[in-house]
Amino acid sequence: MINQEQNISCPVCATKIHFDVMELMKGIQFKCPNIECDAAVGIAQESKNLVGNALDKFAELKGKVK
Repeated sequence: MINQEQNISCPVCATKIHFDVMELMKGIQFKCPNIECDAAVGIAQESKNLVGNALDKFAELKGKVK
């Protein structure tokens, strides 16, 4: 199983933005916690299938390594 809690550097201020992979796939956007920054990260609707397939392949590969 993929660790669902991840983080990414804010594209504006580089503060770490914590997000949940499954929530991200549902279309939730995650806001930068820096109060001086208005950035948010999310997945574009047209990218969801691509990201979903990549996550499935990663989980499959991870299972083979064990």
